[in-house]
Amino acid sequence: MKSRLGNLARAFLGIKIRFWAFILACILCIGVTYGLTVQRERNRIGSEDNYNQAMKYLEIKNTLDEYYVGTVDEEAVSSAAFAAMVEALGDQWSYYMSPSEYQAYQLYSQNQYVGLGVQLDKDADTGGFKITGVTTDSPAETAGLVVGDIILAINGTDITDMTVGDARSFIEANIGETVELQIRNSKGNESTITVNCAVVYSNPVSYEMLSGNIGYVQIMNFQSGAADAAISAIESLLGQGAMGFIFDVRTNPGGLVSELTALLDYLLPSGTIFVSVDKDGNRTETTSDSVCLDMPMAVLVNEYTYSAAEFFAAALQEYNWADVIGARTTGKSRSQQTLELSDGSAIHISTARYLTPLGVDLAEQGGIIPDQEVALTATGDAQLNAAVSAVQWAS
Repeated sequence: MKSRLGNLARAFLGIKIRFWAFILACILCIGVTYGLTVQRERNRIGSEDNYNQAMKYLEIKNTLDEYYVGTVDEEAVSSAAFAAMVEALGDQWSYYMSPSEYQAYQLYSQNQYVGLGVQLDKDADTGGFKITGVTTDSPAETAGLVVGDIILAINGTDITDMTVGDARSFIEANIGETVELQIRNSKGNESTITVNCAVVYSNPVSYEMLSGNIGYVQIMNFQSGAADAAISAIESLLGQGAMGFIFDVRTNPGGLVSELTALLDYLLPSGTIFVSVDKDGNRTETTSDSVCLDMPMAVLVNEYTYSAAEFFAAALQEYNWADVIGARTTGKSRSQQTLELSDGSAIHISTARYLTPLGVDLAEQGGIIPDQEVALTATGDAQLNAAVSAVQWAS
């Protein structure tokens, strides 16, 4: 009997030891897994300093959640923190985009937009938004909106306390739907107009034949499709008998290098047309073939001519291919990449320097110095008139 009890006791003791051994093994496994996870996160974040900064962000955020007397807008707090990180670089061309802002940016890069097809400015008298421009073939034009109309409400919501950005976001939230706009026209009469809020392609190029068989080509940006649209415009004008060209890139914010170089390759003879230098000093040159368009040209620029538009004018100027006319440009000589993040947001960040074909850094030079500096006047377009005279003289 005692032997049997002893055997049971030893068996129970063995089970107990194995149980606790199992528990200890689980604890060790959890500890190792946690340690590996922490280490993996440390490795993913990068340096010890980066890890500590990430932990500090969480500490501040948790402190806000726990102690702040009001309601914490999690998205607003996080977006402000992320934007501030990029803003602290001190580079005006680098910035953070929330997921919704990045979606709008992607559309813009394709020369598309969500909305009505109007340019808006805050109206001081009413608080509404005065229409300062209407895009051709846009939903706004179809609905009969015109320059001077003031938008006071959207779908019954008063927007007079909103900023321009808030109003645009409010409109864009109705993509694919119709919106009702309360409008006050230039005579003070109010009405309700229904407009479709859609994704619309906006042609970045317009053109016409001026007197003296001078082709006028306005390039609004160098985003997707700009080069093909500009080349198509040039060839259409050549078919109409153009003997010279004026390229208007005033208030052009730039765009894609690929669009810029495609158009320069079409216009210029063989040689270097663009130079890029990365953060490590590696230099990349883009060249043109020998096929070109050799006839009198002028390029119109102003203080709002940025980036790719500046380099377009600079290349034509350095090749002695065109006179540059207007006001001194901005001097933007950095290229940016847009890097999408895991949550659909993105960082638009400067990753390289641009140089003109002759190796000039436009930022260091302070922008393009026009061959003819011409100021705009209250009446007429003195810059365009000067460009016409330059092309006619060269002919």
